[in-house]
Amino acid sequence: MNDVEEVLRRTFARAEARMPATPPDLLRQVTAERTRRTRRGLVAATAVATFLVIWAVSAVTWWAPESPPAITAKPAPHAYERRIVKEIAPPLERVLPSVIAEVPRKVPNGEDFTPKLFIDSRTMLGYVSRKGYDPAPELWTYHLESQTFQRLAVIDDPIAPVDSMAVGEGVIAWFKYVDRDIHIMTIPVTGGTPRTAVSFPAERDVDKVNGDTIHGVDLAVGGGRIFWSSTKSGGVNQVPVEGGEPSFVPGTEGLQLFSWPWAGRPVDRSGAMTNLLNLSTGERLDDPVRARCAVTWCLTGNQATRRDGSKVLDLPGDSPRSLVADRFVIMDQVDEQGRKASVIFDLAASRAGRLWIRDDRKASPTLYVGTEMLYFKRGDKWVVIHDATR
Repeated sequence: MNDVEEVLRRTFARAEARMPATPPDLLRQVTAERTRRTRRGLVAATAVATFLVIWAVSAVTWWAPESPPAITAKPAPHAYERRIVKEIAPPLERVLPSVIAEVPRKVPNGEDFTPKLFIDSRTMLGYVSRKGYDPAPELWTYHLESQTFQRLAVIDDPIAPVDSMAVGEGVIAWFKYVDRDIHIMTIPVTGGTPRTAVSFPAERDVDKVNGDTIHGVDLAVGGGRIFWSSTKSGGVNQVPVEGGEPSFVPGTEGLQLFSWPWAGRPVDRSGAMTNLLNLSTGERLDDPVRARCAVTWCLTGNQATRRDGSKVLDLPGDSPRSLVADRFVIMDQVDEQGRKASVIFDLAASRAGRLWIRDDRKASPTLYVGTEMLYFKRGDKWVVIHDATR
């Protein structure tokens, strides 16, 4: 071994000795997440094909170090310190039955149905697509009260852009990429033939070696208009729902759509945002220090705090994450007997409900997490947790 190798060996050995211990169930804490809110980018083709790349992000805003404090809650310590609860929370169905819906995983013709978002509190929108590349996926709705499916439309494009779907003003909107242009498409929420509301040149990063990157858009619908922001440069644009000439929304330079009617300024490519702006009223929100925030609630350590500091809740568990629908917090619980559970804490009701007990000998269900809902498989059903009051 030469001198350089010996120095490297000693350096790595010292670094390894100083590394903090890893929590034994760290890998078990990782939750598979999907979100309606994604940082979408289309990867343009080589001469053979066009591929789509989706950058998924969590729908929370993160702190800006230079922001002034806006809450008085004392931040929880950053060191890993497991909380022990006296009892694991009871099943979510027993504690909060109103936030749970069951949806079949297959439409009547036997094809797989994937939930995406709610058109209203009783109507779920999703899609049916063959596995792999599907040139003609279909949009379907499921009506919770009548327990019936309805086929809305066939989309003449691969399914990936459907992750950009937005609903409002009686229409469903999404984007597709055609001949170097972005086309924002709509159909009525009752179904119909897709039509183009507006089209414009896509933002591109030219790469002659690996192929150009085509950047997509984030969408929102409200106030009689369709809004979009580029996933590359930001800035919010708008067009009437019925189509027409697009225009730029003043004061939104560099902002990206967050959760209607809010837009914010990205901090990095993780999807973190600050400086939220209400596109309807012009209201701006301050960013609490060292917090992960939705519009109303923020997470700081093992506490949830209203953004204005008017209420602080001590969360009965560990590792709070993914603030969904500005209401539901996903977290872990461990009781005095060492049992582990995945739990949902409802900020509106200040109550916790158990999703499942975790068993180290078998995998837990995959929990899919979006901006407005979360869901998982149970037998031949999707179990969907959402805010039925919206």
